Amino acid sequence: MKQNLYEIVPMAEEHVKEIARLEKACFSQPWSEEGIAAELRNPTACFLTALKDGKVAGYAGMHVVCGEGYLTNVAVFPEMQGKGVGRALVKTLITQAREKQCAFVSLEVRPSNLPAVELYQKEGFQPVGRRKGFYDAPKEDGLILTRYL
Repeated sequence: MKQNLYEIVPMAEEHVKEIARLEKACFSQPWSEEGIAAELRNPTACFLTALKDGKVAGYAGMHVVCGEGYLTNVAVFPEMQGKGVGRALVKTLITQAREKQCAFVSLEVRPSNLPAVELYQKEGFQPVGRRKGFYDAPKEDGLILTRYL
């Protein structure tokens, strides 16, 4: 799907190395290259890559199990943030969750990550709880957000 000046495609092997670099740029405990690559073989996984001029701008992943969607990570390179990349990735995953007849999509986010919380809320996610001490480095609760489909 073409979005402005970027394209959203299924994650592929050729994206893995750059997505691992993106993970390091965005998260205090990034997924390894091997962990990302394993999602290509995971039958419950729906991982997308946003490309700008053929290069990785962002990515997002979701697992679908028993009619429920769970967003894992949404990451956008800092220079591409605020340009709608993350929002397009989330919207596309929501569309895929609907196609897979999910009842809802859920995720955890750091409450201090206000841009992410705002993005999810604009996409219809509502707070439904907290996971105490969910995040490390730094230690923080995980705000559980859910969008019912």
